[in-house]
Amino acid sequence: MMRKSGFAVLAAALALVIVTGCESTRAIKNDIKEDIRNEATMRTIETTRLRSAADLKAAYDKRGGESDEVLLLFVNALLLIEENEKEGFAAGAYLSRTADQWSDASSPTGVKPSQAASEGFKRIRDNPNTARSYSGGKPTDYKVTDSGKVVVQIKETRNSSDTETKYYIWSGGKDNASPITLRKAGGKWYVDEWSSLQTGVRK
Repeated sequence: MMRKSGFAVLAAALALVIVTGCESTRAIKNDIKEDIRNEATMRTIETTRLRSAADLKAAYDKRGGESDEVLLLFVNALLLIEENEKEGFAAGAYLSRTADQWSDASSPTGVKPSQAASEGFKRIRDNPNTARSYSGGKPTDYKVTDSGKVVVQIKETRNSSDTETKYYIWSGGKDNASPITLRKAGGKWYVDEWSSLQTGVRK
């Protein structure tokens, strides 16, 4: 009886090893799939900085089919808020989902942020260091890497589908990368969700 019991224990232990091995293999395969799904990790993108809503609108109309470009233009719009609130708000709204836009004939982009969207842009206005932190700015002065460029460091890009992509971008004033979700409609990418970018940075 003791021998049979010992064999049973050994068989159970071997089964556990096999199951654990299979689970580990599955986990590794899932990690590989995740890496394949991610467009890239730890990369830097940049573009010439634009200082008017009209220029940002023109750039978006031309390059809106490329998600990297739209991300750069949006960070550019956030940086513009410090220099010209109305222009920055107008540009940011133009790059956002339609639910966050209100028509405005006096706007250089034809739209302004909705009431709800305005709250996010106001947070950027009230703490300009936040926008600067996404283009190389670090404590304590948060000076951008290059005043003539918008430079964004990307930790990870996740493409959920052909019409949705999520970036995790680094801030010089935060410990973790901030997510920003872009969606595509009518051949153009637009900013769908960016609440994590609005949170403050350390001094």
